[in-house]
Amino acid sequence: MFIELRLLRHAIALGKHRNFARAAEALNLTQPTLSRSIATLEEALGVVLFDRSHKGVTPTPFGRVLLERGEDVVTGEVNLRREIQLLAGLEVGLLAIGAGPYASEVSVAAAVARVANAHPNLQIRVTTSDPVEVVRDVLAQRIDVGVAEVAGPDSDERLTIEPIPPHPIVLACRPDHPLTRMPRPTTAQVMRFPLVTTLLRGSAAATAHSVGATALSKGLGSGDFSPQLSVNTLSLARLIARQSNALFPGTAGMLAEDVAAGRLAVLDFQVPAMRTNYGVIYLRGRTLAPAARAFIAALHAVEAEAQIASAMPLIRSKGVSGKRGVRHRA
Repeated sequence: MFIELRLLRHAIALGKHRNFARAAEALNLTQPTLSRSIATLEEALGVVLFDRSHKGVTPTPFGRVLLERGEDVVTGEVNLRREIQLLAGLEVGLLAIGAGPYASEVSVAAAVARVANAHPNLQIRVTTSDPVEVVRDVLAQRIDVGVAEVAGPDSDERLTIEPIPPHPIVLACRPDHPLTRMPRPTTAQVMRFPLVTTLLRGSAAATAHSVGATALSKGLGSGDFSPQLSVNTLSLARLIARQSNALFPGTAGMLAEDVAAGRLAVLDFQVPAMRTNYGVIYLRGRTLAPAARAFIAALHAVEAEAQIASAMPLIRSKGVSGKRGVRHRA
């Protein structure tokens, strides 16, 4: 049984005014039009909703139930329209984002900050996790947008992937690390020291394997690489690198503050394949909410700025035999 909201509103007005003429005036209708609406509603329900008399109208038991429940229906419909309209205007709502560790630090945090500043009433939930988990969350619709390594999911037809231009990866270490005393250390010299980072997948894992980096455990998955010092956050990896002989792989933007403050130095060592390889991931064929579209736009803007920062030279260590490494412009 289908009840038109228009007819329901007419019945509620009649129940309130108990008079066809006054209810019609309040609704800006003619009295005959209101009468036809009530008759149509009664015919659709198969019951009499109002008893008519020369004194006015009185709701029948059926009418009282309709008025009690109908008020909630009409109010709910109004609230639903309001929420959808507000969401379309990015005034309220929830945006759920999942990101891999490197994407989180390079651009996701800054993009979320921009969206939050522009739309202060929007609720945003961000989780950092392994790229495989990010993809699973997108597929399960637990998150609206993922930003993670795309080497694995790029063949999944259920997903839309917007590639992000890669960022070069460099190796950083504490300023008095033995490698800072070597001018242009070789791959063999570099790989004598452990890497400290998160679990690597896809092209990042392939690069780590190709240069002979020491893994904590091999065979975790097809092409996966778990470094000798494995952590779940990159901030923890940086802290460990600052206080040990471990080497931390990061982008120029991620390392700039620590390098400028003298907490880390960048080695004059780079493999062309050492670069990020992540993208924006969401369900194919699913209409993105305005909040999700705003986040993706902000992310691309931040990424463009990060590309410029990546092109700027970092202070690298300069090897001086027998002396503590000093830093200079590369």
